[in-house]
Amino acid sequence: MEVNGLGNWNLRDYIETIKLSVRFTKTYYLSIFLAILGVFVITISLFLLIVFIGTIPISIVYGPFDEIFDAFDYIGVALSGANSVEAVGIVLFVGSALFAPFLIALGALFGIGQEIFESGSTTAEDALLWYRQKFTRLAAGGIVQFLYIIGPIGIEYILTVWYFGNQVVDSTSLMLLIIIAIVWFLISSGMLSMVFPLIVDGMSISASIKHSIRLTWNNLSAVFSIWITFSSLGLLILGPIIAQELADFPIIAEQWYDLYVLTSAVLIFLLLLPVYVLSTSRTYLIISDPNIKEAQEVHTKEVQ
Repeated sequence: MEVNGLGNWNLRDYIETIKLSVRFTKTYYLSIFLAILGVFVITISLFLLIVFIGTIPISIVYGPFDEIFDAFDYIGVALSGANSVEAVGIVLFVGSALFAPFLIALGALFGIGQEIFESGSTTAEDALLWYRQKFTRLAAGGIVQFLYIIGPIGIEYILTVWYFGNQVVDSTSLMLLIIIAIVWFLISSGMLSMVFPLIVDGMSISASIKHSIRLTWNNLSAVFSIWITFSSLGLLILGPIIAQELADFPIIAEQWYDLYVLTSAVLIFLLLLPVYVLSTSRTYLIISDPNIKEAQEVHTKEVQ
């Protein structure tokens, strides 16, 4: 596939992408909701299976335990006794194993996003089909993305521990390190936001990583306008929760906190996520094939 730079991406393209994504989400929401439900049921089952398998070596080292989720306590014990390099290694290994199922689910949703914009229709079964057909590639792609994004942050942590030793990191340095980590997370996540659409299109993991970076670099305004929009919306929703955990005083009244957390999860997974997936799918299709806009206009008229 040849990379085509889209130098004429403008405010109209951005607004049209968001509008179409919202409209298609409303039109096919039942199929999208059932797809999310089905894929995430499988994902959670896979997550529990990974946790169960992971408890076997832990139980051999630390002895048997009564409940499967006690494994996380043992991981905490292992982290507390490890040096900085070992600790980061454990976090990256455990994190990639545990988050991979959720990233696979996200990749499957990109499959139905592409179906909607290319054919103007989709069903819940389409997501499960993508999940089954691309399982290995989506899993590998999810793990590689996780390591690519989180790895440098882990290296930053190791260097910080090495430089400061047993000294307490001053607030200015700590804030600078946090800002660097956040900027890297946003930039690297944006540069890799086309990986799943490319995997859905049939590319290998290595090719999709390279192609996503090149495609994004040639279309920075198109890709990052969508990525920053939904990242900001997600941060806006989660902001009170983050502030609550960091502040010394309650931001949200205690009796409303659990309800807010639940509401935030529902908004992100059942509303923001589908619109983001469709917006990213449309952006990918446009920057890889600008002529796709004509076909999408036909689909849009059909669902109005």
